[in-house]
Amino acid sequence: MSATYAEKEREFISGLAEDTGKDLAGWMNAIAQSGHTERNEIIDWLRHQGFQFSWASWLERIHHNGGRLIYGDDSSAARIQPRSTAIRDLVDEEPPSRQRLVVTPSSPAPPDKTVQGLLTEAKGLRPLAEHILREVGRVRPDTRFEVAGPLVMMSAAKPFAALHPAPKRIRLYANFGLEAARSKPSETINKSPPPFSQMLVLDDVRSIDEEFRRMIRAASAR
Repeated sequence: MSATYAEKEREFISGLAEDTGKDLAGWMNAIAQSGHTERNEIIDWLRHQGFQFSWASWLERIHHNGGRLIYGDDSSAARIQPRSTAIRDLVDEEPPSRQRLVVTPSSPAPPDKTVQGLLTEAKGLRPLAEHILREVGRVRPDTRFEVAGPLVMMSAAKPFAALHPAPKRIRLYANFGLEAARSKPSETINKSPPPFSQMLVLDDVRSIDEEFRRMIRAASAR
């Protein structure tokens, strides 16, 4: 299995220059020059450069591994060490295939200055908060983003979700439905009743995946 993964990783690396205009060394240098050091910040920055999440995540892992390939030959590259027990060993994780690499400009964050101002409350998690709003906008392109007290309210035909940015965690409130296993009952916001009955607690960009998008579609359709 590892040999197959190594081949896929090498195919990814060999196609970087052709597909993006920079080879691996160029992207490692670009990440270093960006000034970002945290995992979520680097992944979000790479997504701003147009990478899909799977590619942004893999480049961040290579960068964290000192620029060495994760599944390179034993003589030339060491595998990345897990950051914590919460992150599974990369030996069991498959590199993305090159044909899935599509570098396109990311959708901009909502332009409203009041929304941007509120997102500063998230401090180090601000890139994640911006990423959440962009993904919601991709799922529902007609979404309107407005500030309502400590929340960013999201509305289409009617309000369907609300984001509460904070430094340690971001809470996304909505009525996701009973089948939403990730959600939990909503907590109060500064002792005020929550706007919706369920919430997601988010602190990692990897949770903004297809399941997240499915939950947003369900909430916006209610």
